[in-house]
Amino acid sequence: MTTLKRRAAAVAAAAVLTVGIAGCSDAADDDTIRIGVTVYGQDNFATQGKEGIEAYAEARDIELLWNSANGDVAAQADQIDQYINAGVDAILVAPVQFDSLAPQLKAAKDAGIKIGFVNATVQDDSSVDVAVLPDNVAAGRQAAQMMMDHLDGSGKVAILQCLLGASYEIDRTKGMEEVIAEYPDVEVVAKDGAPNIAEATEKVKNWMTAVDQIDGVIACGDEIGLGALQAANEAGKDIAVVGVDATEDGLNAIKDGRFIGSQMQHARTEFAAGLAAVYHLALGEDMDELYTYTMAPVTAENVDEFYVNVVSDKDAFLDRIADVVDRNLESGRIEDES
Repeated sequence: MTTLKRRAAAVAAAAVLTVGIAGCSDAADDDTIRIGVTVYGQDNFATQGKEGIEAYAEARDIELLWNSANGDVAAQADQIDQYINAGVDAILVAPVQFDSLAPQLKAAKDAGIKIGFVNATVQDDSSVDVAVLPDNVAAGRQAAQMMMDHLDGSGKVAILQCLLGASYEIDRTKGMEEVIAEYPDVEVVAKDGAPNIAEATEKVKNWMTAVDQIDGVIACGDEIGLGALQAANEAGKDIAVVGVDATEDGLNAIKDGRFIGSQMQHARTEFAAGLAAVYHLALGEDMDELYTYTMAPVTAENVDEFYVNVVSDKDAFLDRIADVVDRNLESGRIEDES
């Protein structure tokens, strides 16, 4: 990995968190790096990611502009246009949908704005300068393998996808289906997407009415996996659930036995690394084009190892997250929280 060049002097202005263009300061120091962030939504994972981004911005004196697209591709395109018009130094995107944003990204590139992606990508990434992305195919495989092991390779399962059309949904589903294909005695009896816990709950309730047996749900994310559990509880049924992301709620579900397991994707670390990567590019430093976040499997046997930084000592972790992610960009081990 490329060694990061360090700035010779610290930036004078303090970080400013704004919600959209209207709140940004016109009197910011000329040396202050201004970065616009647009993320796909406001679920628990994105909220956790925002905490990491804010902590990194404060530590590195970045003027931060923040927007959520709330699952709306057109809104995200408009947000990028706003950032271009505001003349930011860089834009960080966690995209809503895989097939989107090409014209806006090209316009930003033509304007000399550095473009970073985090958590997900798009079909036409020719304008993207740097990306911090999880290995979602591997995460999907791990999740499915957990379920296959739990069911001893036989049973009826449902695949609960995330927001349909997002790159992480596509890749995780691919990984899940690759593993399931190796087990002829496992039948997929339902498969569809849900962007949040409420829709996941309703989706799985409908499945339980339409299908006579579901032994397990392989969920694309912990939040929607919790929706599956809620649906099962309301129906008075017992199902096995495995998730992805290892959010606070997901880790608690593993600790109390409601989840078989999950895959560790600490949003604070990943999103902060995305901001760090595009920040260093905006400073004129050389960066790799892709940094991969590798998810570790989390089960009842090792959940306590991950619980500290995500839950019990998260504030202490946020205090050191800027140094952690800058170190990780040098080593290439983006998921390392030691």
